[in-house]
Amino acid sequence: MAQGMTMSEALTMNPALREPERPDVVGQPMEQMSVGEPAETAEDESHYPTGTRFKLILFSIGLVLTMASLDSSIIAVAVPSLTAHWHSIRDVGWYSTAYRLSQCSFQFMFGRLYKMFSVKAIYLVSIMIFITGSLVCATAPSSTAFIVGRAICGLSCGGIVAGCFTLFRQALPLRKRAMYASIFSAVEGISDITGPMLGGVLVEKLSWRWCFWINVPVGVVTLAVTAFCLKDTRHPSDIRQLTLKQKLSELDLPGTLLFFPAILCLFIALTWAGTRLPWSSPTVIALFCVFGILLAVFAVEQWLRGDAATLPPRILKNRNVLAGAVFSLACNGGTKVIEYYLPTYLQAVKGYSPARSAVLLLPLILCFCLAMLVQGTCVNAVGYYVPFMLAGAALMPIAGGLMTTLSVGSGLIQILGYSAFLGFAGGIGFQAPQVAVQNTLPEQDSHMGLAVILFAQNFGPAIFIAAAQTVLTNRLSENLGKVLPSMDPAKIENMGLGDLKGQIGASKLRDVLKGLDKSLTETWYLGVAVTCITIVGSGSMKWTKIKQRRE
Repeated sequence: MAQGMTMSEALTMNPALREPERPDVVGQPMEQMSVGEPAETAEDESHYPTGTRFKLILFSIGLVLTMASLDSSIIAVAVPSLTAHWHSIRDVGWYSTAYRLSQCSFQFMFGRLYKMFSVKAIYLVSIMIFITGSLVCATAPSSTAFIVGRAICGLSCGGIVAGCFTLFRQALPLRKRAMYASIFSAVEGISDITGPMLGGVLVEKLSWRWCFWINVPVGVVTLAVTAFCLKDTRHPSDIRQLTLKQKLSELDLPGTLLFFPAILCLFIALTWAGTRLPWSSPTVIALFCVFGILLAVFAVEQWLRGDAATLPPRILKNRNVLAGAVFSLACNGGTKVIEYYLPTYLQAVKGYSPARSAVLLLPLILCFCLAMLVQGTCVNAVGYYVPFMLAGAALMPIAGGLMTTLSVGSGLIQILGYSAFLGFAGGIGFQAPQVAVQNTLPEQDSHMGLAVILFAQNFGPAIFIAAAQTVLTNRLSENLGKVLPSMDPAKIENMGLGDLKGQIGASKLRDVLKGLDKSLTETWYLGVAVTCITIVGSGSMKWTKIKQRRE
């Protein structure tokens, strides 16, 4: 299922892609570009790359999109193998959370880096960071090292996404962008579909480490093509005249240095509370307090910086931006909790192989894509996007609730039907917040509003999967403790899911499977509860007819 707003979707909705670019404004901040410029002429297109260089640049963008999509979608299928390898259940949530936390924390800073410094240099560094993170994951000697690798990959993804925006604009004239954006959308869609299947085959036939080794040659090829084919562009004179100190000030480093540790404290507290430490532990309480203090200081710092802030207050004051962010956070966060643990359910409870469990994810992914297509077509026809958000808010809790009714005796048709329904429910309103922000904000602010929506789409899964891991660990200790009363609950947390089934006799196997089933479905209750929050976002959205804006 989608990992958030796809890069190509954001590209097509970015105002810079609908406005012509001249050689003297390439790299210019979007808010300074004229909206009413005339269409490009053939002479204006002379500065764009052509021939082999043009094809290689597009090839490298396609590779990056594929690489990023595979890296984010491949992990869930590998989770049971990871727990078996490191004999650790309590770290499962961090394999996804570390990636998303790092990505969303540095997302805005990378946008400013591309604005102030060499586009080519920042993009190449981002790819090198991604290769480094993949190497750390592939060679990780421990679960902790693997989590660090996932965080490095997430950091690089923030730079790669922002870099794709700029490369797309630099490589293509306005008249070609819509066509190639559609092609890149198809590339991402294919990657989302094939990612879990590829991961399942690699885990089953080779090793989970190959899910990350494959990123290295792809990253090296992309790095080489970009280095030799991409010409760096000159920033506008007002940016070139800034001193290094002034450029660093524009990056809002204090904001990033406040936000990242604040969210990190929150995630550690949610992960440790109730598992490693009790909720009343001074350490857990201190982590929550530090989170609150740092977040408050971050809010004040953003307010004082005004329009120069990472999150400008004028953007966050917009009703549709806030409503869209709440909807996106709850929609993607709630459905991801269920989707992330679905391959684990299929492998640990139903006994399917990694490859087959990946194939069984196809109904969910395909129905999600189908629902987005239906929503896009219908919004263009009727002119309203809010009804589709309301439909998603109504359907998601129902679909999630049906997933929690699965049991050891549930048939394959039931599992596929419920998961397909969940995919459709999650996709029917998924793009509506992006349309709302694009439709209601002024042109010069729409890119920042879209960035807020993208942040919410990544932040939701990060925080709720972390919380879900705490629920899963607690429920496993309680439910399996009833079946295996002689086993220390702490030992259960430090075992892999495969270890649990391997260390019991055949007489207790079904009882253990029931315990695993109950623990996972009870974890999905959190996802169901989160999807209910989408009614707040959809109900708060203004009813604006997009056709009126076009007219």
